[in-house]
Amino acid sequence: MPKLNRITRTAGALLVGAALLAGCTKAAPASTTAPSAQDAKKDQPVQADPSLKPAVIASPEAPPRPPQGKTVEVRLTVEKRSLEVAPGWKREVWTYNGQVPGPTIRVNQGDTVKITLVNGDATSHSIDFHAARISPQAAFKSVDTGKDLTFEFKANDPGVFDYHCGTAPALMHIANGMFGAIIVDPAEGRSPAREYVLVQNEWYRDPMDLKDMEYGQPVAMAFNGIANQYVDKPLQARAGERVRLYVANPGPNRFSAFHVVGTIFDRLEEDGNPKNAAYGVQTYTVPPGGASLFETTIQEPGKYPVVTHSFADATLGALAVLEVTP
Repeated sequence: MPKLNRITRTAGALLVGAALLAGCTKAAPASTTAPSAQDAKKDQPVQADPSLKPAVIASPEAPPRPPQGKTVEVRLTVEKRSLEVAPGWKREVWTYNGQVPGPTIRVNQGDTVKITLVNGDATSHSIDFHAARISPQAAFKSVDTGKDLTFEFKANDPGVFDYHCGTAPALMHIANGMFGAIIVDPAEGRSPAREYVLVQNEWYRDPMDLKDMEYGQPVAMAFNGIANQYVDKPLQARAGERVRLYVANPGPNRFSAFHVVGTIFDRLEEDGNPKNAAYGVQTYTVPPGGASLFETTIQEPGKYPVVTHSFADATLGALAVLEVTP
């Protein structure tokens, strides 16, 4: 087992155990067998070039809804940065606007969305919007170094959607941080709520090892790019307040079994579309390339773990805490 994988699993198991309190899960103990020097070197996660600028830490708070009936212009610049995705592992990431995940974009149903992609990296990149009904050959094509591409689409479908780089091999580009979420608010709007965006992803040991991404085990999992970041700094809500979670899963490989311990979702919207509403849901699967909206109102103060119920991935860092105060 890779050194960092052992560290992340041990820390994650302790965090999950502490967060769940009631003993909902017991992670298997980390391996105590010391790897050989050759295996340790081979399995050690690859560190970022120290000369790279640090990535911007993404905010979990959903941006406010913009005014209706306008063209929303979004400029996204591809940059290579470094990000400490787990304790002791500062790895290279490929970013939109210097952050992982990329900026959360919010528009209204019926808005025109004008995207300009600028490639400031030495590798070709692109952007694929799951919210768009548009020819991918025209809009999602790769952009060479130093070039840019502009395209528009009409956001006619309400919901929450992934966006990501689609340049081949897309697996590598997504696994290196090129993803984000776009919220398309329904024309009639939504009721007031405390709103958060959680984007689940996995991190592999070497940003250039495609085979490991195809067949390997993630070294770390995360909500919004950094393993366990919302455990020590929990998401906040008040008792009796509606909490709305926009959950996206660009993957690239793992499913999210999204669950909040100690509550039930009052309302779920698959893909964030009000036509897909369900009620009284305990856990819901968000596949790679998918997203959904979850709402709950918690009456009793406390710390409520937010997890993927695939607990092997929760122990790797796909864990947060929602702290509810009186």
